[in-house]
Amino acid sequence: MNSEQNIEVDDEKTGFLKLVKRLWPNFLIYNSYAFIVSTLFINIVIVSGIIWPGDTFADHSAELGILTGTSIYMMAFSGFLFGSLADRFSRTKLMAIAELIFGFGLFFNGFIPEGQGQTSYNFFLVFSLVRGFSIGGFWPLVNSHANDSTEEKERSQFFGIIQALFQLFQIIGMVVSAFSFQNNYWQEYFIIVGIFALLFGIFILLRAEEPKRGGTREELKDILSREEIVYDYQLTKTTIKSTILAPTNLIAFFEGIFTTILLGVPDFLLIAYFQSPPYNLSPLVSAFFMIIFGLPGGIIGSLAFANVSDRLGKKNIKNRIYMIVASVMALSLAYFVLFNLPLPNMTATEGNNFLFILSIPIFWIMGLDLLIVRSVVGIWNVNQPPILQEINLPEAQGKISSANQFLEAMGSGTGPIIAGYILMIFNQNYQLTVFITTIFGIMGGLLWLIATIWVNKDVDRISSILKEREAELIEKSNSNK
Repeated sequence: MNSEQNIEVDDEKTGFLKLVKRLWPNFLIYNSYAFIVSTLFINIVIVSGIIWPGDTFADHSAELGILTGTSIYMMAFSGFLFGSLADRFSRTKLMAIAELIFGFGLFFNGFIPEGQGQTSYNFFLVFSLVRGFSIGGFWPLVNSHANDSTEEKERSQFFGIIQALFQLFQIIGMVVSAFSFQNNYWQEYFIIVGIFALLFGIFILLRAEEPKRGGTREELKDILSREEIVYDYQLTKTTIKSTILAPTNLIAFFEGIFTTILLGVPDFLLIAYFQSPPYNLSPLVSAFFMIIFGLPGGIIGSLAFANVSDRLGKKNIKNRIYMIVASVMALSLAYFVLFNLPLPNMTATEGNNFLFILSIPIFWIMGLDLLIVRSVVGIWNVNQPPILQEINLPEAQGKISSANQFLEAMGSGTGPIIAGYILMIFNQNYQLTVFITTIFGIMGGLLWLIATIWVNKDVDRISSILKEREAELIEKSNSNK
């Protein structure tokens, strides 16, 4: 039922509902992922007990780091496959396929036997890898589809909305999964969420529409508004060398490794740190804490800063880079503070009493720090994708986002593995572990600063190529009349 469409945007600022209506498949697959993204992190101590009853998290921190890290590695490799396919075939059909695989990985995870040690661990690992394979396709497909469904002036708004909703559904999923795991309904959780994902995949397959490739680029918008004109350019050795291997792209690739180590490690460590003795916060209290402090921060970072990013980015694309660098530096500092707060020792009963937690002043300081963390992450999320879209051709959007995702996923996957081993080597010293890993994030921010030397030249190069292609398409159209 897919049909090509060319997107016309008359308003300077597209409304929330209009964007959601136009790009609903993107929101559906990305937020279904958001709902389960924190399932292992928020319940990591309980998952350890499900697999190895009677053992502590510290006894298996290395294996649990591998469980989370290898899934992200799978995302990295599958992203290449989906990214390449996205530049040649229907993005909406590929979205449906990826969502269906995602649903199967969730559904069958609900039938894993509990408490059988290595056997249970192996099953968790297999289905985590299946989900990682499907999730790897989500971002390249969203990025490619959105590039042809939004204009430059509304892209930060789109990425702001999708990231705000991501954080909202992440926290909702966090609460639901925490309640389910804490009350031993973890198998039902996987089965029910898997069924919903399967239904989403079927709905996308039947109802989603495919946008016209290149149809929203300013240089091509007029010529591609003609029904008979199709943008069918493919990457060549020349365009690969002049665009994909351009300096800003290369820096963005390698920066992703370092920055995502910073983004991935604290999530893995933070929950284990708070839920393990002597603090003993329960998964459900941790989730409620995220609702009160994390959710407002996520909305501020993703929506409020999206408008600021659009205004500053319109003046000069370098401003987006400066905002990314500022967010990375602030994030490093915020995480360092978070792991060095003098939290009180608590019993398991006290750690499960949310009102008791709120009565302790230091937890309000921790909440403020958490709000800042979520806000800062939003700045990074809404500025990086528009930069990559501006410095790459329409036929490269899937490949470039998958290549960038590959290296970022390698960083995200390496982060928990490194953290697990450092934690084990330094006898559960969380503060030293976080200090070591945040250094990687700071290196990523410094790499972005170097990109300001070339970014404007790379943007101009893409614009020049597209203007030449506009002339070619006009000539081709006239010759066919």
